Amino acid sequence: MNTDRQPTPAPNRRIRVFISSTFRDMIGERDELMTHAWPDLRRFCREQQVELVEVDLRWGIAEEQSTRKETLKLCLDEICACRPFFIGLLGERYGWVPGDDA
Repeated sequence: MNTDRQPTPAPNRRIRVFISSTFRDMIGERDELMTHAWPDLRRFCREQQVELVEVDLRWGIAEEQSTRKETLKLCLDEICACRPFFIGLLGERYGWVPGDDA
């Protein structure tokens, strides 16, 4: 029996954190979170028998979904699934503004 392995947390012991910024902005900040902050925070959560799931949609929206104008719906669905954990990174770009048909 391997005693180094942590038990898998129950689904109700999961924290989902949504990271939001314009996709072409805050690249360094998002990379810093991914390489430094998230691993330490994930380890801490695991010790508390909590699973940390960070949601960064930079890689989560396929070109075909974007073409079908599903980006806004996908983002809003993920934000709802992560509530109340939302991190908004603000920079100098406004990003995408949905049209009336979005």
